[in-house]
Amino acid sequence: MGSNFSLESSAAQAGTLLREIFSSLQPGFKIRLWDQNEVHLGQEAGPVTVVIPSVRVFKKLLMNPTSAAFGQAYCDGEIDLVGDLFDVMKVADSIDELNISYWEKLKIGLRLKRILG
Repeated sequence: MGSNFSLESSAAQAGTLLREIFSSLQPGFKIRLWDQNEVHLGQEAGPVTVVIPSVRVFKKLLMNPTSAAFGQAYCDGEIDLVGDLFDVMKVADSIDELNISYWEKLKIGLRLKRILG
């Protein structure tokens, strides 16, 4: 029971981190985490949902939160994308506009380590 609580708590903290990283996106989207909870991101949550089935994939994506990383994870079968292809492309374009600096990525990595081990 303790490990389930730990994963649920980690998912809640992961949701907070996601909101901080992607809060400015327009159009927004949703991420469904490994515990099935959906996190609404951006200005308005649009019709696109990214399904991330594991903590490992979540860490991998957030260490380099770019549309290329999400696209590669989709092609590798590590995530699923729910929504119209054109809506997905709009979200990808808005992710690329984030321009997350090296130092911000480093801070994200440290928080991921603290949250998820």
